[in-house]
Amino acid sequence: MTEVGIFAVEDTSAQVCWRRLRPGSTISLGDASVEVQDHRPGAASLDGLPPSTRLRLYVRPPGGGAARRVGAVQTLAPPPGELLCRFATVNDIHLGERRFGVLRRIRDEPGSPLEPYPLRCARAALSEAVAWGAEAIMAKGDLTYHGRPQQWTELGRLFAGVGVPISAVLGNHDVGRRAVDGRPELASSGISMPHDAFSVDLPGLRVVLAHTAIAHRHHGAVLGRQRDQIAELVGAAPGPAFLGMHHYVQRFRTPMAYPPGVPGDQSRALLDAVIAANPATFVSAGHTHRNRRRRYGPLVLTEIGATMHYPGTWAGYAVHEGGIRQVVRRVAAPDAIEWTEGTRRALCGLWGLIAPGLRSHRCFSHTWPARS
Repeated sequence: MTEVGIFAVEDTSAQVCWRRLRPGSTISLGDASVEVQDHRPGAASLDGLPPSTRLRLYVRPPGGGAARRVGAVQTLAPPPGELLCRFATVNDIHLGERRFGVLRRIRDEPGSPLEPYPLRCARAALSEAVAWGAEAIMAKGDLTYHGRPQQWTELGRLFAGVGVPISAVLGNHDVGRRAVDGRPELASSGISMPHDAFSVDLPGLRVVLAHTAIAHRHHGAVLGRQRDQIAELVGAAPGPAFLGMHHYVQRFRTPMAYPPGVPGDQSRALLDAVIAANPATFVSAGHTHRNRRRRYGPLVLTEIGATMHYPGTWAGYAVHEGGIRQVVRRVAAPDAIEWTEGTRRALCGLWGLIAPGLRSHRCFSHTWPARS
């Protein structure tokens, strides 16, 4: 992101983000506008936009000076048919993490009165997803940093206060060497996390969630029994399906990028089984802390960034009769986005370049293929 830009776009709204603007500046897109309140980084949703329309982004300085054009965006076309439901996903919350980075560690200021950054970013992401219209939330792993008892307790309290149903799967951080099983703690807070792959039926869509984490390992796995369970669940769906996991599916057996996901041979076997069972399936993962999209036959595969590292995101899904729309938004709460902006300098600034991904990978509409 430069000084100001459009991070997310939907059919009738867009999220504009800014790194540094003078208070009193006005950002406008079409007939929608927002006024900057302070010097901190910020984000705002501009709503009421016309779908399938190219709009120009302007910034007007304080005091009513001449507006300057800083960008443009094409709003999305909605998927075919009536809107049936909305849900959201979060992943890589890392409750208990205290610092970020490799060469130079970034952390909260000592003595800060704020909640630790993983908690305040996750709390804001969940609140913003519900305000966006999510009727359910799927948490795709790495919910804690070490899987310690106090981290599961804190996570249970966080999830219990969201106000919509939450279902979850495990990530590699949740099953580390000193981790404990967090399922009983989450169950006491009303959070669904069965041992095996399971499904949650929403209007117009079956969501299937699967555990890919291996105890004490960084990479993931989807072996025969779980692959068969997943194929059976998506195949038994009355309509389209959404498969959520923590680890992404690799193209090859050896990972071409860090961190490793599910090895390529297992990934291809899984995806082929899903296609055979239900080609109208959307597959989404986390783990990489980056935003990416690719295709495998009729399937769309996406990876969604973490809630608390730059750019700090959550994903929303609008389910229509004939398709689905994904939007990845930045966590916009001032104390959260100020933190995530600071983490863009990790890896000597490279993190700020590679983590966001392309906007077309984050925000798009997908029409369901025909199902034989």
